[in-house]
Amino acid sequence: MKKLLISLFTIASLASFSDELIIRGGFDVFNDYNGMSDFITGDPGDDSLGFELGIEYLKTVAPNFLIGAGIGYQGHAKAEGKKVLLNNWYDASGNYYEHTYGYDDQVYYDSIPLYITAKYEFDTPNKYIKPYVKANLGYSFNIHKNDLTLNDKVTQYVYDWYYDDYDEYTYSYDSKSYDTDIENGLYYGIGGGVQINGLTIDLMYQANYAKAKIDNGNGTRQEHDLNLYRLTLGFGYAFDFSY
Repeated sequence: MKKLLISLFTIASLASFSDELIIRGGFDVFNDYNGMSDFITGDPGDDSLGFELGIEYLKTVAPNFLIGAGIGYQGHAKAEGKKVLLNNWYDASGNYYEHTYGYDDQVYYDSIPLYITAKYEFDTPNKYIKPYVKANLGYSFNIHKNDLTLNDKVTQYVYDWYYDDYDEYTYSYDSKSYDTDIENGLYYGIGGGVQINGLTIDLMYQANYAKAKIDNGNGTRQEHDLNLYRLTLGFGYAFDFSY
């Protein structure tokens, strides 16, 4: 009971001194993978979108200046694999085919960043409108999602008249996966935005650092950087607990 009372008192104390609790989300408008250049192009895969969800706690330490901490979940876009086009053709029905050999587009990892954050708010004539700049610095806990996969496949593109789009069907002749381990690394972000009546919108340049350790299948391993740099459009709501 004593420990429970101490815990409740600690939580209540933090709440009484807190200024902002921000719940946020966002999606990536630009992605660039750096590393594994023998296997990936650096670009995101087709129809792949990165996103994030998070929560931040900040306290005012000086006029217009807040410092705090945050945690989030970042679902990353696929990394486009390097491929060679071996052949392409149309059948009698007008369907299009591509025969490719190379590495699949993969989400190799997602991230849970734990970070400190600092924000500076600019004064405006309207106290409910607050432009700001902010920076994050922390550690990216990277969650392995998929292994490096080499694929010899044919992709069929069938036109869908109803949706005015192409449906894709893949036929694999041969496929081989290589066990891929992902290590954690640095996380940082810098950007700016505006807060209007608690609603926030910002644009952040962010980076997650990672290393990929790939099993060659013969008792040896190779190690590569697999860092992700991206531009994220974020939205959120700031709950103000200051008095």
